[in-house]
Parts: sequence; C-alpha cells; structure tokens
Amino acid sequence: MALSSNLKAGKNDIFRLMVVYGEGVENYFNDAPVDVGVERQFNNRVTPITGEALPDFGMSAYLDHNWNTRLSSAIGYSRVDIDNSDAQAPAAFKSGQYASTNLLWTPVPNVLMGGEFQWGHRQNHSDGFSVNDFRLQFSFKYSYSQKFGGK
Repeated sequence: MALSSNLKAGKNDIFRLMVVYGEGVENYFNDAPVDVGVERQFNNRVTPITGEALPDFGMSAYLDHNWNTRLSSAIGYSRVDIDNSDAQAPAAFKSGQYASTNLLWTPVPNVLMGGEFQWGHRQNHSDGFSVNDFRLQFSFKYSYSQKFGGK
C-alpha cells in the first residue's frame, strides 16, 4: 500500500508527503537492501528453511519553500523500517533515517547553486550496530539547450 500527496500551503510552500507499507517491496527504496529473508523451519524436514517476503514501512515528509524568485529551500525527513526474518545476518539492514535541508540560489536564468546539510542514521538487525552520518554538500547546475535548424 502506498499513499502520497503534494499539498500546497500558500503561494510559497508545498508539502510533499509519502507513506508505504508492504512486504517484499524493498527494491523500491533507495536504502533498503533485499526483499526476501531466510526463515527457519527446522521442524519441517523437507524444507528446513524458506524465503519470507520482508514487511517494511517507509515514509517521507518534505517542505519546499520559495523565499523569493531567486532563493528556495527544502527541509524534510524520511525513514524505512524492515521487519527482519529470524535467520537474517545480525549485520542485515534494519532501519534507516535521513533528514536534509538546503538553500538554493538562482542568480540568473539557467544557473542554480547552493548548499545542503544531510544527516543519515543506520541500525542493523541484531548486532547492536547503529551509526549517524553527517554531510555538507555544495552543488552548481547550469542548464542549456540549443536548437538546430527549423523555426
């Protein structure tokens, strides 16, 4: 099940919202690894292990804001949580979170530049590992096009 929406909140703001819950849909997430985990069935001699489509939950909430015609920002948060199977490795991905905020400037048409702060967090299935990651990123984009022939 997936539900998403863009909600306009005034002339300068748009909320972008999304929630997903399902089994075996990890391929559709950037952070989540495998769709199927191994499940033990040791009381079954024919198939002592089987594959299990892993249940997961994902969400994203962002606000896009235009300060004026040349400055804009986005700020938001997203996460994915997986119900790991009983036989997955202790280091298997369990949960990931991500938040970011930026300030972008368009000084002239076709030019965009700005900076972004990003935070990420990973938690493993059962080995006790979890870590925070921080990043500061700067970008520059120039858009161009050229028509050849015709009117």
